[in-house]
Amino acid sequence: MIGRIAIATTAALALTTAGFAQEAAEGTTDQGAAQGETQQNAEKEVPTRTLEAIEPAEGITNETLTDEKLRAFVQSLVAVNTVAQHFMPRIEAEADGEKRAELMAYANDSIVNAIEVIADITPAEFKAIDIAAQQDQELNQRILDEIKVAAAEGKAAEEAAENEAEAAEGTDGGAEGDVPQTE
Repeated sequence: MIGRIAIATTAALALTTAGFAQEAAEGTTDQGAAQGETQQNAEKEVPTRTLEAIEPAEGITNETLTDEKLRAFVQSLVAVNTVAQHFMPRIEAEADGEKRAELMAYANDSIVNAIEVIADITPAEFKAIDIAAQQDQELNQRILDEIKVAAAEGKAAEEAAENEAEAAEGTDGGAEGDVPQTE
């Protein structure tokens, strides 16, 4: 269930774009002042890239998906979820339809950017894997298993960093007593 939710995050962000855009359009046609604001905002460069608009790569199935590409997909999922966690509260809290649509545009663009910076995967491949995982339970399970491995590795790395920090604090604590006192 967690894996299906994680994989669906991208789709949820992309699917809500149309609703927010429609709200923004309805909200800006009511008043002349609002139309002036719309013109000013049109002059801003609001991102237009969305994962929804990207054609999925062809030929990606559970059988053709390499372990390297699977790990890159999971890394991308983490990046996408980070973007979603950053933007969704702001989007949901925004009452102004136009500002909400603008935030959604930035969120969608940030999702594409987040995927692009991950080595060994493109947004088109990400989308194809996402679609394939929704249709293939074995692939979805493979992704869930990789998520568990990545989470365990992340937890181990976090614990090692905490232990290292505690050890460093213990060393620093002893050094404070060795500082000469001047009167």
